[in-house]
Amino acid sequence: MLGKPISLMLLVSILGGCAHSPCRTLGNLFGCACVTKPSVVQDPNIELPIFDSSQPVDTEVDGFALRAIRVAADDLIPPEPDPQTPCWARQTANRYRTFRKGDIIFVRIDYKPQNCGETTYAMDAGATYAISLEGRILRRHIDGSGPF
Repeated sequence: MLGKPISLMLLVSILGGCAHSPCRTLGNLFGCACVTKPSVVQDPNIELPIFDSSQPVDTEVDGFALRAIRVAADDLIPPEPDPQTPCWARQTANRYRTFRKGDIIFVRIDYKPQNCGETTYAMDAGATYAISLEGRILRRHIDGSGPF
């Protein structure tokens, strides 16, 4: 009799949403992309700029390109690594480049050693993706995995 309520609770937890923290493995097993929101610390000493045409920007990315980068980055490297994960195995260790051809956004991901305080580039440490505007991976090539 005790087995039925436990089975039902397990089924509800699996179908009810993402698993987080210790249960992340279970969520990944069932295809659940678990993402936690970053913590927000309001620092009143930081003055936010006004973004207008006179303000120079370092990077401007449209929403489709941002989604394509996110899809490719999450496919290549887990989005929330364990705190013990080395720098080179994190999404922040890479440089992301995109361009659009019609309804396809091409994303190139390359390891950028400077992001990890290093100077030596690694061979076969990148990937090229074709992503639809809907965020679907149409094609991928991981460096070192064979012919392009």
